[in-house]
Amino acid sequence: MVNILHLRDTAIVCGPGKTIIETACAATSDFCHKVGLFLLNSETSNAYQEAATRRGVEVLPIRSSHRFDPRIVATIRRLVKTHQIDIIHSHEYKSDLLAFAVSRLHRVPIMTTIHGFIRNDAKYKLYIRAGQTVLPWFDRVVAVSEETRRAILACGVPAEKIAVIHNAIVTEHYRPQDHAKGYLRDRFSIPREAPLVGYIGRLSPEKGQGDLLAAVAMIRDRHPDLHVAVIGDGPDRKKLEDEARALGLGNRVLFTGHLSDVKGVYRDLDLLALTSHTEGFPNVVLEALCMEVPVLANDVGGVREVIEDGVTGLLGIAGQPDSVARGLCRLLENRAWARDLAIKGKEVVYDRFSFPSRVAKEEALCREILELRTR
Repeated sequence: MVNILHLRDTAIVCGPGKTIIETACAATSDFCHKVGLFLLNSETSNAYQEAATRRGVEVLPIRSSHRFDPRIVATIRRLVKTHQIDIIHSHEYKSDLLAFAVSRLHRVPIMTTIHGFIRNDAKYKLYIRAGQTVLPWFDRVVAVSEETRRAILACGVPAEKIAVIHNAIVTEHYRPQDHAKGYLRDRFSIPREAPLVGYIGRLSPEKGQGDLLAAVAMIRDRHPDLHVAVIGDGPDRKKLEDEARALGLGNRVLFTGHLSDVKGVYRDLDLLALTSHTEGFPNVVLEALCMEVPVLANDVGGVREVIEDGVTGLLGIAGQPDSVARGLCRLLENRAWARDLAIKGKEVVYDRFSFPSRVAKEEALCREILELRTR
């Protein structure tokens, strides 16, 4: 049995967190995945711990008095020894630094998955840079896209240590016929006949939701009944709500907050808009296509590796609301064509981004790491 300890610093179930849970659930009998979740002493639990536990994934709380308590290293080391961990798998700059520190004190292989580098301010630029300095010391570094692989190479990681393993979704969880229409529209009183554009994700600067609002303002006369559902939460929520009001979109844009399960949401969307300025490889694009929802996504990160412009969706230009506006109009005014794009995109997801294939690649990489360490 190969015991993997995933280190995760989160309170919500986002894309990377979903991947960890689904990997643990889909693992072959040779692998056991546990989640080392960072919690403050004052916290009893959080949404991510509860979600993982519901799925039968063992969560090992890593408690501390504050986020950068140096005693966390000793706590992780004890977990590694107590649970006979064979590989530590980290997932963001904080857990990368801690995994590296533990590996200096205890002979345990370390790997990390780079889901993207988010540099919203000077503080995060410093944190990301600190995390990048230890990447060359990892046994293996997983990139979620080819674009991410190039960024990792620029950090000085040898090419032979980098493996590209794209994100994937459990396709049987995203079947349109399993979800009735009306979940979102009825709950939030959105007219059934109104065109509805959706955004799903964290509300933060790198996600570019302000560009979506500006684009909708540009086309409101052309599409007077258009509505937008912004599904998610984050530090930019109030700012975005203020922007929507300032643009005169207060009655058109709905901010739902975080929804624990968004599968039903897709059935009510006429299209998904992803206006990010940076991405690793967005799961939300795979989910939308699987649910046969047309996608307009900015050409950033690994988006191009699933969206072929005009074939499986539309590509926009990051930071340019007029590009988003043109894409919205093309999809809204050519519904049959837009649906055809989504159907072709769904075929790509089933063919190239199935979860069993992803799990097989990750398990093969783990075996490779252990074999090299044995030598």
